[in-house]
Amino acid sequence: MTDAGRDNRTGLADVRVLITRGGAAGERDAAEVRGLGGEPLLGPLTDIAPPADSGPLRDAAAAWNRGDYDWLLITSANAADAFAAAGARPPLGSESGPPRVAAVGTATADALQAHGFEPDLVPDADFSATGLAAALLERLTGSGLTFLFPVSELADRTLETALSRAGHRVERVTAYRTLPAPRDAAVESRVSAGEVDVILILSASAARETARRFAPLPPSVKLAAIGGPSARALAADGLAADVVADPHTVSNLLDRVAQLSFPSAPGGHPA
Repeated sequence: MTDAGRDNRTGLADVRVLITRGGAAGERDAAEVRGLGGEPLLGPLTDIAPPADSGPLRDAAAAWNRGDYDWLLITSANAADAFAAAGARPPLGSESGPPRVAAVGTATADALQAHGFEPDLVPDADFSATGLAAALLERLTGSGLTFLFPVSELADRTLETALSRAGHRVERVTAYRTLPAPRDAAVESRVSAGEVDVILILSASAARETARRFAPLPPSVKLAAIGGPSARALAADGLAADVVADPHTVSNLLDRVAQLSFPSAPGGHPA
């Protein structure tokens, strides 16, 4: 969205927004909500943990540093952080050129850049595994390339299946685990009492935890999904997303939330 488009947003004045992830990412989300006049509530639904066995990730990082792969595939900021922590270094040039780095979207690209990795490819708009696969296949010629894919153990096979069908080899390695966060009775009480206006669904895991902890939701509570996979995860548990971001960024998601009506928000957010 252009800056002019942002200036014309309705805003989130007095809207109570549940942020469902923690850490630095959750704090950034909360700051953006505050910047739009909203009231963020931090209530992480998932935790990020190292792999049960970190050996394969360290080995993969060492192989990457040796130049054993043609491409690195990164589909989340968590994967970027975990891969760097395992000892991976930005690619160096060789006679055949440096290996390439692909990021699923702008937030992931930012996380890679924080570790010194400069992405060679980021989809123009569809910041999803499907969008990244399409962008890669449009750029690549021939077959037989090798891809390293450090990823959550819960990630689906969309990206690697598309590349494998095109004749490439994808080595998937668990970079981190996504686990349910401890339950927070105070947050759950506020949601059930209708004291939250919108819940940000930022992953399929968060969608599942939303259904497990909060359903049935009060009719006034809106669900805002970061992308299609999160919306589908909600639907699988009988919940419907009121808005879905496209492109799949938190900023775009909040743009869409700002267009909703929240008559129950303190101070009466305009319809």
